[in-house]
Amino acid sequence: MKKILILTLFIAFSAQASTINPTKIVKILAGPNYGNLVFLYIDPKPATVPACQTNDKWSYVFDGSTDAGKIYLSIALSAYAANKDVWLDGDDSCILYQNVEDLGYIVSQ
Repeated sequence: MKKILILTLFIAFSAQASTINPTKIVKILAGPNYGNLVFLYIDPKPATVPACQTNDKWSYVFDGSTDAGKIYLSIALSAYAANKDVWLDGDDSCILYQNVEDLGYIVSQ
């Protein structure tokens, strides 16, 4: 039991997925150089980010060609166009683009 508790605490404290609420989407980047990837530039930026997040401009990235990515893009574009606050959460990894955190979810407010 003690080993399980220690392992659980280690996992909980080692995760550094970012979260920011509220923030605004300032820029959205997509283009042929990036395939299906969509990048979000936000202000303000999250205070805590995973170690892999070293890009000083783009805070989140997602694949706009997946079913989930199409929904993310729709919400992001709507919030951007209406200048609405969003709540963004990363997934503690930079798999899609090596120095930008993968988007976990987006909430339009």
